[in-house]
Amino acid sequence: MRMSLRTVAAACVVVAALAVSLRFIFVPRETSSNAFVPGLRTVGVAAAAERDIEDRIEALGSTASWESIEIRSTVTEFIDGIRFTDGQVVAADELLVTLVQDEERAKLAEASSFLTEQEREVRRIESLVARKSLPANQLDERRTLRDVARARVAAAQAALADRTIRAPFSGVLGLRGASAGALVTPQTVITTLDDIASLRLDFPVPSILLGSLRTGQPVTATTPALAGRSFSGEVIGIDSRVNPVDRSVMLRARIDNRDLALKPGMLMNVLVQSAQRKALVIPEESVIHYQREHYVLRVNAADGNRVERVDVEVGQRTPGFVEVNKGLSVGDTVITEGITSVRPGDPVDPRELPRTP
Repeated sequence: MRMSLRTVAAACVVVAALAVSLRFIFVPRETSSNAFVPGLRTVGVAAAAERDIEDRIEALGSTASWESIEIRSTVTEFIDGIRFTDGQVVAADELLVTLVQDEERAKLAEASSFLTEQEREVRRIESLVARKSLPANQLDERRTLRDVARARVAAAQAALADRTIRAPFSGVLGLRGASAGALVTPQTVITTLDDIASLRLDFPVPSILLGSLRTGQPVTATTPALAGRSFSGEVIGIDSRVNPVDRSVMLRARIDNRDLALKPGMLMNVLVQSAQRKALVIPEESVIHYQREHYVLRVNAADGNRVERVDVEVGQRTPGFVEVNKGLSVGDTVITEGITSVRPGDPVDPRELPRTP
């Protein structure tokens, strides 16, 4: 009886173990994402094609006035009157400041009178010399005195002009730094004058791009301070030296600012554009980057639509597309969707996805 119970217990254990084994054998496991699925994989593809693109160089630059000076006096004198206001737009030669000039006016009047007298004497002696009443050497002496009188008048006029300060060019004045009645010296900054109808925009670019840079290239500049606006201009100069620290070269552009919206010293995002050219492009999502390598998965129709890896050399990027300099030809089919689900050598079912640059 004891042997029978042991036999029954052992038989139960064997049956239970067999049931568990059969369960693992016949009950299917959940298919993982990496499990093999019979049939072809459907992938999205696009054809490499030639498009018109343009080289784009992006940089950060800073604006500066086209012309900029500090308005100062050339002499030490008291201010008689100020003829401008802060931030005023002035034209070239417009009167800005007058200094006390009573003494200079008196000297000019004296010199003018002396010159008038000498010119009258020259005319009188010329008539006498013509009638042989006086020797010619007296005429020469009188002409010398006349020339001296003319020089005195010119000196007096220059001294008077030094006490009248005018705008040397058209522009926008800064804040006033002196008041009427104040004593100014050549070190006193009365105000500033900036020509900002056009701005200088200086920005660095990598020297490796020197071959694609030239004067006259169009430039577009934007700034967060004036969201939604862009300012156009062109490259007017390329520095003759390369910065040895970061291997960059400085470019200068002239930016149109006729409405005076921009100010000197503003940080600008700069985009330099070149003429359009033909280039081979593919969708940017088809390019796989690994360290410094770039490659694509190409569908080889001649080999039964099998996937093959192709190393490529990429160039200029445009929104949604990337230029291919080496590795592909026009019409080559590259995978754009489903890249992670296939491997080189796999047969696929390509479905072309039309794209428009």
